[in-house]
Amino acid sequence: MKVLVATDGSEHSMKAVQRALDLAEKEGAQVTLMSVAYYVQGNFDSMPMNIQEKLEDEARAALKKGKALFDAKNLPVETVLEAGLVPANLIIRKAQDGKFDRIVIGSTGQNALERILMGSTAAKVVAHAPCEVTVVR
Repeated sequence: MKVLVATDGSEHSMKAVQRALDLAEKEGAQVTLMSVAYYVQGNFDSMPMNIQEKLEDEARAALKKGKALFDAKNLPVETVLEAGLVPANLIIRKAQDGKFDRIVIGSTGQNALERILMGSTAAKVVAHAPCEVTVVR
């Protein structure tokens, strides 16, 4: 079974990572951790010069945090960093292109304001995923 786990380092996404770790231990699942550094739109003149770099660093840190759990159990895990405007679209595309059997995602991420304004990434993934989706609370 191929499992794609979306993580942003938040509490719920780390619970999703743990669920995937359990699948790897108990069922031999091949796990890929994915984090998305979303591009910032808007007036770049009013934003710090290195905002995109900071977003990518946060995504890398989330992957490192999740990978550490697998490393502690000597379980293989792949990590993927993507960047784009809509994280859900990138997660869905990765699941399609990689022919994943399941996506595991936390019910809420780090950014509550973005969730209110744009809708939940998890909800978009559930609505459009090409495979089974497990949403972890």
